[in-house]
Amino acid sequence: MSDISAPSHVQGLAVLSLALGILGFFFFSLILGPLAILTGYLAMRGTEPQHTAMAKAGIAVGTAVLVLHAILLTAQS
Repeated sequence: MSDISAPSHVQGLAVLSLALGILGFFFFSLILGPLAILTGYLAMRGTEPQHTAMAKAGIAVGTAVLVLHAILLTAQS
């Protein structure tokens, strides 16, 4: 393993964060959105600054899922 790569479990958390966020658009948004944000945060804590892009994307998508869910709930009322 080279010195510039992040540990594989941290990269796995970043991938998981993004995957949970994307799945949250289609299924269980109230559960998967916060999980995407949490796993993205955990991935960012364990990586060097150049390896945080996917974790940030997971956090952004998880946040977007929650905001969209809130908008849709408000529009139905």
